[in-house]
Amino acid sequence: MKKEIVKQEEFMPIVTIQQSPGRTKEQRQLLIKKISEAFKEAYDIDSESVTVFFQDYDDSHWGKAGVLHEDRIK
Repeated sequence: MKKEIVKQEEFMPIVTIQQSPGRTKEQRQLLIKKISEAFKEAYDIDSESVTVFFQDYDDSHWGKAGVLHEDRIK
């Protein structure tokens, strides 16, 4: 199977993490590092081309099984 070659500047993965607030800066930094390393290993790209966004949603802005999370934790 022939491997398709993509130019580095054409391949800039963007990862969005949607989560509840509460992670520390150090935890977010570690996750960004590990995600970037995974792309480098799997796609053979420079980790500098990987962008990671965090979207934090407080307990009143998400739900599960038909119930807002804030109502589940009361």
